[in-house]
Amino acid sequence: MPLERVNIVWFRNGLRLHDSGPLHKASEEQEVKVLPIFIFDGETPYTKNGGYNKIEFMLECLHDLNDQLTAVDARLYCIPGNSTEVFRQLSKKFKIEKICFDQDPEPFWLERDNSVKNFCATHMIEVEETIGATLWDPLEIIEANGGTPPLTYTHFCHVTSAVGEPARPFDDLDLARINFIDLDEDIMRELKFYPSVPTPEILGFERKGEKKVYKGGETKALKFFTQRIQFEKEAFMDGSFLPNRRDPDILKPPKSLSPDLKFGCISVKMFYWAIMDAFQQVHEGNPAPSYAIVSQLIWREFFYAMSTNNPFYGEIERNPICINVPWYEDQKRLDTFLAGQTGFPFIDAGIRQIKLEGWAHHVVRNALSMFLTRGDLWLSWTHGLAFFLTNLIDADWAVCAGNWMWVSSSAFEKALNCSFSLDPRRYGRRIDPNGVYIKKYVPELKNIPTEYIYSPWEASKDVQEKAGCIIGRDYPEPMVDHDTVVRTNKEMMESLQVDIMTKLRHVPLHIKPSDSEEIKNFFRLDLKDKEGN
Repeated sequence: MPLERVNIVWFRNGLRLHDSGPLHKASEEQEVKVLPIFIFDGETPYTKNGGYNKIEFMLECLHDLNDQLTAVDARLYCIPGNSTEVFRQLSKKFKIEKICFDQDPEPFWLERDNSVKNFCATHMIEVEETIGATLWDPLEIIEANGGTPPLTYTHFCHVTSAVGEPARPFDDLDLARINFIDLDEDIMRELKFYPSVPTPEILGFERKGEKKVYKGGETKALKFFTQRIQFEKEAFMDGSFLPNRRDPDILKPPKSLSPDLKFGCISVKMFYWAIMDAFQQVHEGNPAPSYAIVSQLIWREFFYAMSTNNPFYGEIERNPICINVPWYEDQKRLDTFLAGQTGFPFIDAGIRQIKLEGWAHHVVRNALSMFLTRGDLWLSWTHGLAFFLTNLIDADWAVCAGNWMWVSSSAFEKALNCSFSLDPRRYGRRIDPNGVYIKKYVPELKNIPTEYIYSPWEASKDVQEKAGCIIGRDYPEPMVDHDTVVRTNKEMMESLQVDIMTKLRHVPLHIKPSDSEEIKNFFRLDLKDKEGN
């Protein structure tokens, strides 16, 4: 008896049904049934190294997919195991015609994907790999630039302009017309499929007080997306753009769609074209003159292009675009930082929020990044990268590592520039002058008067006693003297700069900003807000 023919939709990071290249490819032949599958291989960043909030968000995305499929008498099949071995076992039960998936451009997926492609080649299975995680194929960008990624954002924009506009998203499919397969229960038991989407606990994750603010899933993401596009359109009507960057509010529920982009609940192409089309509608058919209105999405593409052929992008010594700064090795300092016990309230509030909710505003993230590295503690940015990747639900390896290299001046900065540092005693006051954010996440300080909330050690003993918080007992004293360490760190960075320039006699090849305006936009500060020390 001939085996039943199937096309497999292999869900990975693109956890959505809209603009789904794999689903389009798999459903082209009505006579071939479609098998939607998610494989828990234990090696993906969010199942191997992610924290509870991150894995819970991902599972909510899978539940949402399954709910949408259940509405048309289908389902998402979840199975643990090595991807190639899963397909090998399925090939014994079905005649697999195609395996369809979106490209995962980050280099640590290469071994897995090559193994699957080799299996398909030897078993006469067609591979359909579509571009869904990014606007452009990063490999095409690199090829168009002569075989290397563009080293500045401006150069990247020139290259992408030459490549051409991103493709439009795929049309929506009528799920009810797709010929989905209904797997036999015996096959599911034999191949050890999960009976339903597993829980974090089944996957070995234990909740330790985490309580995230974002809920995962395409359905919820699309509702936020509609609101966001209206928000963007209203900004265009007012003669501005990038409204979510203006007047950042670190206290309100987040407006960002970054977790949904990270897990593919929202198509980046749909996002890009919705903003571009909204601009054109408001401006009577005139297209946007540049990428400025979608610059956050273009930065994301830039970092993907930088990392796609660099498996050591998240490291220092083996990373060709990262300057090897001789950071301190001080476990006690690192532990104090990661515990949110630095004695600097704004920093501690950020650490605690991330551990609790899996989220913090980018203003807060920038402060943490500079404090850990060249600003105060002089510790390696790789420690911060590991903390973010574990705890932030939207932490994207390519983007996250790029940001950490930039802030630490290890890359993406003008050769070890340390001309300014963010002052943790002042930085937060611009957006939260009353310290409400600090009092929420560092409740020890809830009764400290507003004038001392960013530097409570400056309050008198009487004030501290009245507030019920003695510095050094109820809340730690500052772990470093900011003014002193900033001067020391600046001197070390300048010395290293001279040493490198003397040895190389030129600026080393590393990613760097195009101009000072990019630095200003990155930190979301006016230049007057930068501390010139």
